[in-house]
Amino acid sequence: MANNRDDFSKSTTLLMAKRVGFSCSNPNCRQLTVGSNEIESKSTSIGIGAHIAAASKGGPRYDETMTPEQRSSISNGIWLCSNCAKLIDTDVNKYSANILKTWKQNAEDETRKKLNGELKNITVGSPYLEVDLIWRCAGRSNRGYSDNNPIEVLDGVPHFVINHKPIILWDIYWHFDFVIYNNSNYPAYNILIESIGGIHFRYIDKLPKINNLAPLQNINLNAKYIEYVEGDYTLAEEITRPRIPLKFKELVLRIKYFDDQRIEHYTYVEFKDGKIINKKE
Repeated sequence: MANNRDDFSKSTTLLMAKRVGFSCSNPNCRQLTVGSNEIESKSTSIGIGAHIAAASKGGPRYDETMTPEQRSSISNGIWLCSNCAKLIDTDVNKYSANILKTWKQNAEDETRKKLNGELKNITVGSPYLEVDLIWRCAGRSNRGYSDNNPIEVLDGVPHFVINHKPIILWDIYWHFDFVIYNNSNYPAYNILIESIGGIHFRYIDKLPKINNLAPLQNINLNAKYIEYVEGDYTLAEEITRPRIPLKFKELVLRIKYFDDQRIEHYTYVEFKDGKIINKKE
């Protein structure tokens, strides 16, 4: 049977492994993939030269624009442990070609710096989380007439005098996608969202107490904010018009998270002129 796969040569696979010091290129793993065997004349390897774009049609991340030579070249390969090689092909949407290329480049940069002794003089990197708020919808609901409407008494019973602009008690609400991005090459652990400003979201999805966010990935949460307003419908319409509520100038969030050395990091999220500002401290 003909082999329709554009596989790597043995020399290409070996070079791929050497360029990352025989360690898995996944930054959340970095597992050593070669070592001793109980039999003295043998070694044990759990590494795989995986394809970034699949070696054959129908495979993960297959790129039909590539030539067979490009698919079997070292530029299309990434050295991974057997677990991570299976992982990237199980969830193709999460592990895109761009992410795998970033893993590869960072792993090769790390081994080169170790080899040259540069890592002795540089600070270990840390995760950097940023928040974006994506508007989904806004609206208002009527909770009834305000006591500030005019009242007249008929047959001893008070009645509201309702004109064309009655004063209403409104619940004004906004729904958002609250997205946390890890814009770094380092994982973040045990993320906690703290509201420390003058106003607060009515609701944000809760993260598990133990959680993590891989490099260059994001978490999407549901968020809801409500204002209670008393006035006619024109006031309610005016308040709901901005996609970012005007009162968000009083909203301050602190995103707390840890790196893999258990060191705490904080990103502060504020709003100014309808724009989101992320500051890491």
